[in-house]
Amino acid sequence: MGIKMKKLALVAAMSGLVTMAFQHASADGILISSSDFNSYLKDAKAGDVFTVFPGNYFLTSTVQLKGNGTLRKPITLKPVKPGTVKIFVPKTVGFKVTGKNWIIEGFDIKGFCKTDSDCEHAFHIVGNADDIIIRNNTLTEFNAAIKANGDGKGASTQFPDRVRIENNTIYNSSPRNTNRSVTPIDVVGGKHWRVKNNFIADFAKTAGNKISYGAFLKGNSSSGLFDQNLIICEWRHTGGIRLGLSFGGGGTGQQYCERQNCAMEHSRGVIRSNIILNCPADVGVYLNKSANTKLINNTILNTAGVDVRFPTSSAGFAGNIIEGRIKDRDNGVHQDFGNLVAKDLSDLFPGAENFDLTANNIAALKYLPTKYVGLDYCTGKKQTRWHGAMQQPITCDIRQRLQTIIDKEKQSR
Repeated sequence: MGIKMKKLALVAAMSGLVTMAFQHASADGILISSSDFNSYLKDAKAGDVFTVFPGNYFLTSTVQLKGNGTLRKPITLKPVKPGTVKIFVPKTVGFKVTGKNWIIEGFDIKGFCKTDSDCEHAFHIVGNADDIIIRNNTLTEFNAAIKANGDGKGASTQFPDRVRIENNTIYNSSPRNTNRSVTPIDVVGGKHWRVKNNFIADFAKTAGNKISYGAFLKGNSSSGLFDQNLIICEWRHTGGIRLGLSFGGGGTGQQYCERQNCAMEHSRGVIRSNIILNCPADVGVYLNKSANTKLINNTILNTAGVDVRFPTSSAGFAGNIIEGRIKDRDNGVHQDFGNLVAKDLSDLFPGAENFDLTANNIAALKYLPTKYVGLDYCTGKKQTRWHGAMQQPITCDIRQRLQTIIDKEKQSR
């Protein structure tokens, strides 16, 4: 064990001694005060609220979230106070979620492994783990920070449904030295996933095929939504082949798809009001065997554009700003319902290189309403008058969001 790891282990041990490492009731429920989360959570039941005492925690084993909550009485895991708990994960998986109806929120979770290949997931959501909410967390130094897939055999395999991934910050400080999949949100199978208002950036790998994605839903999944996310393929480091959002990803082996049927990787998906930036080596959105897809009011800059690929892929585009092109590949098809698509939009967005998305001519962004309704990235309110993710004139500045992340990093050092 290196000096740095020994220091962190000592910090984690001392944090558990601030209060006695036992379980007792508090005003917010059951207080967790040691790194042995499993000793507290093993008997979790519907309605339980577990709050974690402020400090640094160094996990000694994967935390198993097996108990089942209900829609009315979920099981909640959160810090006593948001932003006061940092969890170091020296394992392949930090939290394995197999129970239903959990809410996990407010943590700073960091992979801390000897090699990048060892730190796979902050959260692994498996099998019939339906109605999970993961929100307001910062997840760094993982290959696939949030991973989901089925559990079981053959056509009876169960997949997580109705999972919500909201308001999380996910990135890596450097490209991952691994040939494993590097995709911050990597979901195989499942229905009605909602990936909303997350910041996802700097996902890359230096080994294997060097291809990585910001997030994808695949494996015969359906009715997924990517909504109001900020995706920056290259934020503070560059290199590799980075794609933004995808239904289908790079495809799925038949044995891993829902009902073992991969004729469609995804169906009835919606990509709406996202900002996708700086994927210079490939597309901002990749549709791979993605049927009946809608792309509504997205802003996609400094990427190759969008690919609609293979005969089972079909998509309707409405109100998007796309620098690059929309390309139907290998018999994929799309319909255009009014989009602003150009090879070069640097004159319209002169500050985009520095993350300033102020348009120098907002009249050029006016949009004739269609049956497709977008949202304003800044406020979440419906908008039908403007191309892109932001209603004009814009009411938020993504540079402030980026600066907040940087400031938080400095404070936690």
